[in-house]
Amino acid sequence: MILVIGATGHIGSKIVTHLLAHGQKVRCVARHFPNKEDFQGAELAQGDANNVGFLMEAMRGCSAIFTLIPPNPQAEEVRFYQNKFGEVIAEAIEEAGIKKVVNLSSVGADLESGTGPILGLHDQEERLSEITHADIMHLRCTYFMENLIAGLPSIIGMNRMFGTINGEVPIPMVATRDIAARAAFLLMNPDFKSHNVEYLLGERDISMNEAAKILGRAIGHDDLEYVEVPPQEMRNYYIGAGLTEDWADVYLEMEEAFGNGTIAGTFQRDKVNTTATSLEEFARTTFADAFNKALARQNQIRFQQQQSGGEARP
Repeated sequence: MILVIGATGHIGSKIVTHLLAHGQKVRCVARHFPNKEDFQGAELAQGDANNVGFLMEAMRGCSAIFTLIPPNPQAEEVRFYQNKFGEVIAEAIEEAGIKKVVNLSSVGADLESGTGPILGLHDQEERLSEITHADIMHLRCTYFMENLIAGLPSIIGMNRMFGTINGEVPIPMVATRDIAARAAFLLMNPDFKSHNVEYLLGERDISMNEAAKILGRAIGHDDLEYVEVPPQEMRNYYIGAGLTEDWADVYLEMEEAFGNGTIAGTFQRDKVNTTATSLEEFARTTFADAFNKALARQNQIRFQQQQSGGEARP
């Protein structure tokens, strides 16, 4: 039995799909399963992964587990939240006697400051590495291509992408499908021993200016632009979008670390850590699909507003 924590997320759901397709017995952990039909063939453990007792029970009988600290944009103190969650996971692994662990981490997790939410993953790597009986693989993944989907409202409304990263600076970007594929392989073939680190850096480094052109072509917006904005302006946007002040601050710190080379200086690209999915492929598939759905929702809302307005006229 293989346990997947965060089974309804971008990465966890794809890991489950991989494992089931290869005939593995899978137990899925999530707070809610809104579409249980997507998990046919798997055991569902619905509950709070921030509870040691619940996690220990979910881990019972498992030969390997995938673990992560899910982001919580409502957390008032990000690192405190991450460490509390991480402590629960580590305690459950220790008490349940799990032998093989694949842990989702991040590039820059070896740094002790200046990386925003990655600092919580630095703490978790150190915490898990204190568990001597478990063999652990820390997957240090780079900037998710899926992060670009968050820019859809401004792309649809203004034909622009906004951010604080210098538009000319190339950064590595990885598709979550590639992370899931590697994680699933490791869970099915847990030959790793002791405590290890593996980087997943995407197909190549890409600047935000280049990314805007690639995404724009995929959705028929050839003139899509990336616009660099001051951090304070971006902070206000993040808070307005629902992030707490601390989440906005740490996210901006992470973006600065990507843009100024702090994180890039911690690794080197090679054939092993270069993954398959290009931004062009991601743009044609995942991003274009998200764009079309967002556009359809917006058009539906406009239609409903027009209908409502029409009914209100005398």
